[in-house]
Parts: sequence; structure tokens; C-alpha cells
Amino acid sequence: MTTTVSSGVAKLVWIMLCFLPLYSVGRVSWLDQKTGDKNRAREIILALFVLFMIGLLALTFENGINIWQQKSFFRQAKERLQSGVGINFVPFHTIRAFIKYSPGWRGIMINIVGNIVMFLPWGLGLPLLWKKYQSFLHLAFMSLALPVCIEFVQLFIGRTVDVDDVILNFAGGMLGGLIYLVLSKLFPRIGRLGK
Repeated sequence: MTTTVSSGVAKLVWIMLCFLPLYSVGRVSWLDQKTGDKNRAREIILALFVLFMIGLLALTFENGINIWQQKSFFRQAKERLQSGVGINFVPFHTIRAFIKYSPGWRGIMINIVGNIVMFLPWGLGLPLLWKKYQSFLHLAFMSLALPVCIEFVQLFIGRTVDVDDVILNFAGGMLGGLIYLVLSKLFPRIGRLGK
């Protein structure tokens, strides 16, 4: 299990590094067209946020069926919905199963805590970089919208669809928002990063 985590982290870092030159060229070109004050700290945090999200989405959808080459992905999604294969719409069913049947705390940590932790940057980055997401409702909506979209796409690419993933990812996004709130109280100057 530890190997799986370290392998996943290594893949995430590799994806981020691969996209860094592309992001840098695109962002520098875009900034050259803009006038005004350029906040270097914000640019670094924005780069890390965007690269992390690219890496997260790439890992989330890896090993999925290539939907662009699959002609009948709508039919397969319909069949999956009808049969229920690889789909869980019962809240906390998978979480309870992990807790009950996992051979140790490592499996629980990777599957449950990992689903929360991987969405912390989403919930932290949104209010840090954009002031409108400092609102509880805006952040809650975005913390729910991304996991729902991911699970929806996974229905079409043959990956597991689980409401518990949405619950855990939402919790991670909101926990990231809470971390932002604490940091903004401790370091009021970070409010200047948001636009």
C-alpha cells in the first residue's frame, strides 16, 4: 500500500513537471498581453494550483477507456446504470466496507483519508486565488461540483462511480477552505493574493 501511495505521488509530480513548461509558456504569453501589477507570489501559487489539478485529473482518469475512441460509451454507461456494476449510490456504503473489511489502518488511510487529502488543494486554492470563493456557498458549490463531474465522467470511461468518493472529496475541499480561513486569520496579508 505504501508503494502505491509513493507511486501515485511520484506520478503526480511527474505529470506536474511535464506540464510545467507548457503552462509557463502559456502563462507568460498571456501575462505579456496584460498590463498592471504582477504579483509574483500569486503567480507561483496559481502555477502550483493549476499543475496540481492537471495532475490530479490525469491520475483520476488514467486507465479509463478512451471515450473518444469508444463508439458506444453512452450505451455502456446506460448498461452500467441499469446493472449497477461498479456503481454505488448508497452514502457511506463503501466507507463502512473499508472500515469493516480493511486488513489494517493503512488501507483505510489510503482509501478514505487519501480521498479527502487529495482535494485539500482545491478547497485551499480557490479562496486563496479568487475572492469570490471566500464565500462559504461558492466554495461549497465548487467543492461539490468537481467531484460530481469527475464521478459523472467516470461513468462513461468504465471507472468506478461512488457517492462516497463525492462525500470524501467534498469534505476535502471544505477542509481546504477551513485551512484557508485559519491561514487568513494568522496571516492577513494572504488576502492580497486573491483577485
